[in-house]
Amino acid sequence: MEPRPIAPETWEKLPPEVQAYILVLENALRQSLERIAQLEQKVNELEARLNRNSRNSSQPPSQDPPQAPKNRREKSGRQPGGQPGHQGKHRPLAPPEKVDKIVEHRAEACPHCRSLLLAGAGRPVAPPERHQVWELPEIHPVVTEHRLVPGWCPHCRVWVKPELPAKVGRSAFGPRLQAWVAILTGRFRQSRRQVGELLQDLCGVSVSLGSIQSLCEETSEALAVPYWEAQEAVARADLAHLDETGWKEKGKRHWLWVAVTGAVTVFLVSGSRGRQALMELIGEAFAGILHSDRWGAYNMVDRFRRQVCWAHLKRDFQALSERQTRAGPVGAWGLRETKWLFAIWHHYQDGKITWAEMRWELVPVRSRLGKLLRRGASCGDPKAEALCRNLLKLWPALLTFAFVPGVEPTNNRAERALRGAVLWRKGCFGN
Repeated sequence: MEPRPIAPETWEKLPPEVQAYILVLENALRQSLERIAQLEQKVNELEARLNRNSRNSSQPPSQDPPQAPKNRREKSGRQPGGQPGHQGKHRPLAPPEKVDKIVEHRAEACPHCRSLLLAGAGRPVAPPERHQVWELPEIHPVVTEHRLVPGWCPHCRVWVKPELPAKVGRSAFGPRLQAWVAILTGRFRQSRRQVGELLQDLCGVSVSLGSIQSLCEETSEALAVPYWEAQEAVARADLAHLDETGWKEKGKRHWLWVAVTGAVTVFLVSGSRGRQALMELIGEAFAGILHSDRWGAYNMVDRFRRQVCWAHLKRDFQALSERQTRAGPVGAWGLRETKWLFAIWHHYQDGKITWAEMRWELVPVRSRLGKLLRRGASCGDPKAEALCRNLLKLWPALLTFAFVPGVEPTNNRAERALRGAVLWRKGCFGN
């Protein structure tokens, strides 16, 4: 408690009743100030939660409120479409061996004088102009009926029915139709109902929703071996981008993990968001560079073999800069350093500077960033302090891209891979 503004000799002269009353007032004032500080902190937290959007959190843009600021690009002043000097792209002609039908159209009369045209007239014949039209054939389902003709056993005196061959199976749908269903639902992310309507309208095949789901499950089982091989490729990769998102399985909360390498992309649905699921995806002996966000499960990988996503850090600094506390200057400083970092990286990507020059230009950014984190770790705002302390623990993982060729500052590869899976999740009824 701060010293009283009353001199000691004056305090001694006051009656005991007055001294007791002053002490009560001081205690009430102290409690009121503490309560005001608590309420101010609560208001700041509620305002930060109310102002959450895709720019300052992991919230997707589709959930942004109407008042959220939009990311608008500056107008370049150019006209829309191809610019002068742009080399256009045209459909290449199919080679003659892939042409199914040739139709010749011959000129018969001159459009100017109406004279009949001669085929050769002793002159070199100009090559014909080729114009190709691509068309799809009409689709008619091929229905194969397998008849199981029984035979009479004179010894057992019973009719014996033959078994279907193993390659035929008991399914009412062939492998090509099953592949169609798998591609439409998986690669093109169509809902089960839309796939059923497409097969009915375009192919004349009636398939129920339950049958479509069964075909998808059979395809997953058939791909078990290639999936295992893809997981093995992730475990041996030199660099892997990882991310995870929520996933509902039969009404229960699960997590969808993704690992993206230069060769494969592997998804894993798990009931855990922890270390066990991560080990199942990348293996215990993973020795490459792990690119991810700051989720705690990734701490199982040594920080010297990690790269933290700077797109996430940019959103974190943006959220701090919008807080009406001591975290505001920390977030603004972090945004400035992030802008410098991305500017240097883009110059390197565009070929304006070399690898060595990029590393040299990042040295002052690294120095200022360390000063920022040390200052923010004791700024007095719990959010800013927690972020800065966490980044200090992950310090070697902040600039791995400046020391290991092939590593990027953002985890966009994994996030782009998850985007399609999230759309698939919304159209598959949670299966």
